Amino acid sequence: MPNGDASRVVVVSNRLPITIKRAGQVWRTEQSPGGLATAMNPILKRTGGIWIGWSGDTSGVQDGRRRALLDRIREKDSYITVDLPPEIVTGFYDGLSNQVLWPVLHHFSYLMKFRPSEWAAYVEANKRFRDVVVENLKPGDLVWVHDYQLMLLPRMLREAVPDANIGFFLHVPFPSSAVFRIVPRRVELLEGLLGADYIAFHTHSYLQHFRNSLLRILGLGSSMDRVDLGQRTVALEALPIGIAPDEFTGLVRNDPEVSARIQELRTRFADLRVLVAVDRIDYTKGIPERLRTYRRLLEETPELRGKIVLVQVAVPSRERIPMYGQLRKEVDELVGKINGEFSSAEWTPIVYLRRGIPRNELVALYAVADLAWVAPLRDGLNLVCKEYVACKQGGDGALILSELAGAASEMGEAFLVNPFDEEQTAATVRLALQLSPDERRQRMMALHRRVLRNNVFAWGDRFVESLRKASALREERTGNQPQWLPVQAVCQSFQSAHQRLLLLDYDGTLVPYATRPEDANPPRSLLELLESLASQENTTVVLISGRSRADLGMWFGSDSKLWLAAEHGAMLRSPQSNDWQTHTILQPNNPQSNERRHRILSVLEHFTDRTPGSFIEEKECSLVWHYRMSDPEFGEWLAHELVANLDQMLADTELRAVHGHKSVEIRPLWAHKGQILSRLEGRIPVPDFILAAGDDRTDEDLFAELPTSAWTIHIGSSQSRARYRLHSSYQMVQLLQSLSLKKTVGSRQFRV
Repeated sequence: MPNGDASRVVVVSNRLPITIKRAGQVWRTEQSPGGLATAMNPILKRTGGIWIGWSGDTSGVQDGRRRALLDRIREKDSYITVDLPPEIVTGFYDGLSNQVLWPVLHHFSYLMKFRPSEWAAYVEANKRFRDVVVENLKPGDLVWVHDYQLMLLPRMLREAVPDANIGFFLHVPFPSSAVFRIVPRRVELLEGLLGADYIAFHTHSYLQHFRNSLLRILGLGSSMDRVDLGQRTVALEALPIGIAPDEFTGLVRNDPEVSARIQELRTRFADLRVLVAVDRIDYTKGIPERLRTYRRLLEETPELRGKIVLVQVAVPSRERIPMYGQLRKEVDELVGKINGEFSSAEWTPIVYLRRGIPRNELVALYAVADLAWVAPLRDGLNLVCKEYVACKQGGDGALILSELAGAASEMGEAFLVNPFDEEQTAATVRLALQLSPDERRQRMMALHRRVLRNNVFAWGDRFVESLRKASALREERTGNQPQWLPVQAVCQSFQSAHQRLLLLDYDGTLVPYATRPEDANPPRSLLELLESLASQENTTVVLISGRSRADLGMWFGSDSKLWLAAEHGAMLRSPQSNDWQTHTILQPNNPQSNERRHRILSVLEHFTDRTPGSFIEEKECSLVWHYRMSDPEFGEWLAHELVANLDQMLADTELRAVHGHKSVEIRPLWAHKGQILSRLEGRIPVPDFILAAGDDRTDEDLFAELPTSAWTIHIGSSQSRARYRLHSSYQMVQLLQSLSLKKTVGSRQFRV
C-alpha cells in the first residue's frame, strides 16, 4: 500500500458539497450547507482525491445538459455524483435515515417509524453508492465513509473489494445498546459498520455504547481501541471534530463588513446583555426547552427584564417531514407568547430569526454576544459552541453548554447544564451573567486555545493517518490468519484419498449454539448426513464433543457408524458399540475426588447465585458453568473472575478451568481433544486425508496436534491455529454434503 500522501483519499458522504438544480432547461449548481468541505477539500487536493455523494437532485430528469454539468463538476472539483431516483430518496433519506436512524441515534426512540419498504430503499441507496465507489476505486485508495446514511456501505465495499482500505466516521451520537437494539435491522447495521478497517466517533461514551451493542447484539467482545474479527481487526477511536477557526477569527480581525456589522449590533443592543442561540429547527436541539427556560428566567428574575435579549437563530430543516412542521409551529408560538407577555415599548425579550444567516452576520453576532446558549437535548458534538469560542479571542464571553452534547466532553470550562432541567439551567444562566470579568476571560481563553489547537484540519489528518495504520495492520495480519476454505480442493483431495479421517466438533460446528444445551439435539437430516459419510468406503468419522456420553449415546444410538468421543475425548466409543472406554479421575467412589468436586460445586453455585440466567451442568469427568442466557457483559466479567478463583484453587491438582464459548469448564488436564489421535492409534487405518473442524478454544488443542497436511477448519471469525475458516455451521454442513455426494462443487470457496 502506498505510504504518506501518495494514498488517494476517496470521501463518500450522503451529500456532495454542492447541489445541482434544474431551472427550466438550464442546470445550475449551488453550495450545499454544512462545513465538512472545509476539512475534506485540503485533503482531497493534497492527495488528488475524489468526493462521491448524492447531488440533491430529485427531478429524475436525465439529459445531455445535466450530463455535461456533472462532467464539468468532476473535472473541476473532483466531485462524482451518485444518482438516486426520487422514490429511493424518499425512502432512504426522508424515511429510514431521518425517521428511524436519526431519532434512535439521538435517543428519541419513541419517534421511530420503521417501514420495510424504506429499509429496502436504504439498502438500495447504499448499493448505488457502493457501485460508484467500486467503479472509481484505485489500488491503495483510502475510502472515508461519512455518517449514518451509509452504515451498510463499509461491508458492501469489503465484500466487493476485500483488500479495500475503509474508514467510517459517525457524526451523530451512538446510543446505549438498550436503545439501539430496538432498531429492526440492528444486526445488519452493526455488521455493515464492521466492514471498515477503522471506525471513529466524537466521544469515548459513543465508542463505549457501540462496543456494548457489539457485545449484546452480535456477541462480539472488544477492547477500547479495537474489535477482533479473527481474520482482521477493526480499529476504534474517539476523535471529536473541530472547526476551521481562522474562518471566524480572520473575519473578526480583518473584514471591514464584519467590523461594521459588529458596531451596528453594539449600537442596537447598547444597554443590553446579548444571549445568542443558533440551531436548526430539530427536536434534538432543545429550542422549546430553551425558550421555556428563558421565560422562567425573566419571570423569576424581574431585574433582568429590559437588561437582556435572546437572539434566537432557527434555521428551517427537513420541512417535508410532518413532525418538523409541528416543531416550527411550537417554536413560533412560544416566541410570540414570551414576547407578548414581557415586551415593553422599548424592549423585546426575543429577537427571532427563522432563517439561515450569512457567515459574516453570524460572526458579528457571536462577537457581540455576552453569552452563547448551546443546549441541545442530544447532539453528536455541536460546532456552534466552537464557532462562538473562536470569535472570542479577547476572552470576553461565557458559554452555556448542554452536558448531552458531545462537545461537553472536551469543553469543561463551559457552564454545563441539563437542558431538561429548566430551573437549574435558568439558575446557571443567571450565574454566568453575574460572573466577574476576570473569571469570564479565564474560562473563555482556555476554551479559545483548545478550539484553535484541535481544529478541523488536525481532525482530518489524524483520521487519515489512523486509517492508514489500521489498513496496514489488516494487510499484515491477513497472511497470518486462516484463509477461506477452498471447497473444490477439499472435495478433490477427499475423493483421491485412500483412507479418510473426519474429526468433527458438534456445538457451533455442526449445529448452531442453543440457549440451553439440551435444546441442541441434531436434526434428522444431520444424522443421516453423518451416517452417510461414515458408510463410505475407507472413511472414518469421529464426533468429538464436550457433551456427555449420555447425550451422544441418546442422539446417535448404539448402531451408529460414528466414533463418538464425549467430554472432549475423556470417553470414547467405537462404531456400533455400547461400551465406552474411560479412565475418569473424578470417580464417584473416590472420597478425595468427591470432596474436591463438592468444593468446586460450591464455588460454581456461588457464581450462579450472582449471575441471573446462568446454570451448572454436571458431567462425569467435568463440571460446566454456563452463562449463555445471562447479561453478556456481566457474564463475561464474572467468567474471568471465576477462572482466576479456580486457577488458584486447582493449582496443585490435575484439574484446570477452561474458558469456553459462554462457559467455564473444569476438567482434567488430559481430557482435551488433542489426545484423541493417540486414543485412535492402532484402532483405525492410517489416514492420508484428515479433516478437522471446530469453533472454540477446546478445538485448538486438536488443531495443534494434527500434521500440517490436514484440512483444519475454524468455524467463525475469531483467531485460530486452523489453516482455513468457514463462516457458520450452515456452511460446514454444506461442505459435508458436498463430500457425501462424492463430487466436487462449482464454487472455489465459501465466503461471508
